[in-house]
Amino acid sequence: MSGNIRDRRNWTRSLTVIMIVAVAAVVISNMVDANSDKVNRLYLKNSAGAVLFDHEKHSQGAESCAQCHHDLYGAEQITTCAECHDEDVESSEFNHSELKEIHNRECSTCHEQTGEDDQAISCRSCHPGMQESDKNTVGCIECHDDGYSTDMMRHDEYLEMEEHSCLGCHAPQSIAEVFHLDCSQCHLEMSPQRFSQPDGAVQCGSCHLR
Repeated sequence: MSGNIRDRRNWTRSLTVIMIVAVAAVVISNMVDANSDKVNRLYLKNSAGAVLFDHEKHSQGAESCAQCHHDLYGAEQITTCAECHDEDVESSEFNHSELKEIHNRECSTCHEQTGEDDQAISCRSCHPGMQESDKNTVGCIECHDDGYSTDMMRHDEYLEMEEHSCLGCHAPQSIAEVFHLDCSQCHLEMSPQRFSQPDGAVQCGSCHLR
């Protein structure tokens, strides 16, 4: 009789422990999933229907982080080849795309980060909602005299000059133009069966949730 009570107590204690472990596992799993979704999946609202953007999936397919986060990196190379290779290795032995693949597409491995932190800023801080005109580049003679020409200075030399920036010459395209150009071009190359219609046109509903 007493043995049965002891067995019942042991069974109850074991069942309680199992329940506690199961509840803890569910809670921890939900916390991990919530954090993962918060970091890796972005819900982009817009008038054409929201877009669910998977950051992790896109970062694996992008040529480099700077393809989207171009405001974070400068053109100046701060890491020499000799820091990782023998002194007889020259950068001319590799092309830029090969180097990016070797270093897992991290621009900051070789280039100085120009942003104040490593967080991406909103694209809308540079790209307007609507483009006021089709003029996307400021002409040289708007700042220089008629004797100046673009071949007098390399692009990277211009950027090294104080108070010179991309926006000094370039009027950024509208946010819709940038997303549609970059996203659609890559989607049609990587997965045309999913993102294109039978006639080859872009299938808007593949991205927009409306």
